[in-house]
Amino acid sequence: MVFFSQEKVLTITLVILTMDKIDAMLTQLATEPLCASVKHALSFARKLMNKYYSKTDASNIYQIAMGEMHTV
Repeated sequence: MVFFSQEKVLTITLVILTMDKIDAMLTQLATEPLCASVKHALSFARKLMNKYYSKTDASNIYQIAMGEMHTV
């Protein structure tokens, strides 16, 4: 968490890239032969990540960073 709070770090870019990497890892792990409890935990983690990831689309900062900000 401290890493993303530094003034010298482009945080929104790194946060989105990190979330993408975590999602890819969770997706890949879901295909591995793991016990049911671990698969359930991975599924829960992925749902939680998606919950927060979907909130970034509504963020003005995210839209500005992605060049998608539209004013009315």
